[in-house]
Amino acid sequence: MCHIAGYIGNQNVASIILESLRIQEGLVGAQATGIAVIQNSMIKMEKEVGPVTSFKEKFSSQDFDATIGIGHTRFALKNFTKAETNTKEKAHPFWSSKKKFVTMHNGTITNSLDFVTQLEKLGYTFQSKSVFFDKAQQKEIVDYCDSEIFTYLLEEALKSTDDIKQAIRNACEKIQGQFAFVVLHPDFPDRIHIANWMQPMDLCTSENGSFFSSFELGLKPFSENCRMFYQNLKNSLITLTKDEISIEKLLSRAVPNYSPNIQVLEKLALEAIDNGQHNIPTIFVFLMEHLEKIDMIKEKFEQLLLINGYTFTPIIYQALMNLERQKKIVRKLEYVWEGGIDRTPRFNFYRV
Repeated sequence: MCHIAGYIGNQNVASIILESLRIQEGLVGAQATGIAVIQNSMIKMEKEVGPVTSFKEKFSSQDFDATIGIGHTRFALKNFTKAETNTKEKAHPFWSSKKKFVTMHNGTITNSLDFVTQLEKLGYTFQSKSVFFDKAQQKEIVDYCDSEIFTYLLEEALKSTDDIKQAIRNACEKIQGQFAFVVLHPDFPDRIHIANWMQPMDLCTSENGSFFSSFELGLKPFSENCRMFYQNLKNSLITLTKDEISIEKLLSRAVPNYSPNIQVLEKLALEAIDNGQHNIPTIFVFLMEHLEKIDMIKEKFEQLLLINGYTFTPIIYQALMNLERQKKIVRKLEYVWEGGIDRTPRFNFYRV
């Protein structure tokens, strides 16, 4: 689970996107930050390890003088313990092989390794590929960012069709797990495309343009003048232009049907907090270790999560917000070591 944001309109894009990411990043993201815009019919993209503050120390909003762009703050669970897996090359967005267009991703591609050998045989080089020595396993590990796979799948798909929407659908067809992919392409300078399977997604339009964010919280810099608001758009191919947002069906396969018991999740979240798990990622790990508490067997959970792509982060956050409203817990923005960064912002939740 990462955080994403994007804007197309009549205002400078960078300050809007970076503020949206900064507001959200304490929930899950913050291990790396990146932004891409269309300038003079070309993509300008920069990324850096660390939260938005680290990015802003190196780059100015004025470096991205544009009115269309996308941004990302990365989170990978493995970065909790392995700083080697949090690198600039694994940050988003990702270039196509000839640096023509960029994509970014929110989620986890659980069958990503199925595509790695295939794409490497086709001549693609994974910029996110790295090798490090794992002390626990006492061996060298070859590590990829799963998200980069989509960039090359889309590049291949575009060789067979000029229809960008059909190419996006073709690229998504065999992907399993959780995904919302965002495409910024200079051949389509008046639009942003999003392929959202099951990830949280909030969008709005106003007289100043169109905006999207991975959580409603991230709409705050833009929501005052919002005239149309969209939320929870599952299995959707979304197109943002300056004046409107259009929504079409993404894939023909069925969306997983699962309705969690929020009261049970609230109780589980409190138990996790009492056991020292104070933020969304660690509460999720606690849930995975105690599936019986939500009346689920491991096989069903894996089918739901790994194959069908159901995302638990939004409902964990909903349970935590409910507990906040009931004044049972309090949220604190704290700074922790994570992914090799000493001051990673993280929302931690504590009993009142």
